[in-house]
Amino acid sequence: MPNNNELFDMLRAVIQGELKPIHQELQQVNTRLDTLEAGQADLRQGQKKLEAAQTDLRQGQQELKQEVQDLRRGQEKLEAGQLELRQGQVAIEAAVNDLRAINRATHKKIFTQLDSIWGDVKNIGKRLDVQEEKAIR
Repeated sequence: MPNNNELFDMLRAVIQGELKPIHQELQQVNTRLDTLEAGQADLRQGQKKLEAAQTDLRQGQQELKQEVQDLRRGQEKLEAGQLELRQGQVAIEAAVNDLRAINRATHKKIFTQLDSIWGDVKNIGKRLDVQEEKAIR
């Protein structure tokens, strides 16, 4: 019969034999768990990057909205300026038309007066001719 040490060694060998497949499975589970934890850490890091990018995107959207509002205000100012220019152009065109009408009327008056003066000059010329003929006789 084996002594206690031999029984202990035999029991140890049996237990180790039984535990060896469990130990191997546990190592495989630990390896898979390490891989999963590394993947999870990568996912967390990626999520942080996505959150930072999302924050940047929101900030960019806000800046873009502000720029669009600024552009709209600028467009409104331009449209108001264009309206003022159109109104000024209409006023200038009306003034030019008035000046043309005044100019035509003034030309008519001047030519009428020039015709009258020319008629007077002809009459004076005729009288001088008559006077010269009388003087010569």
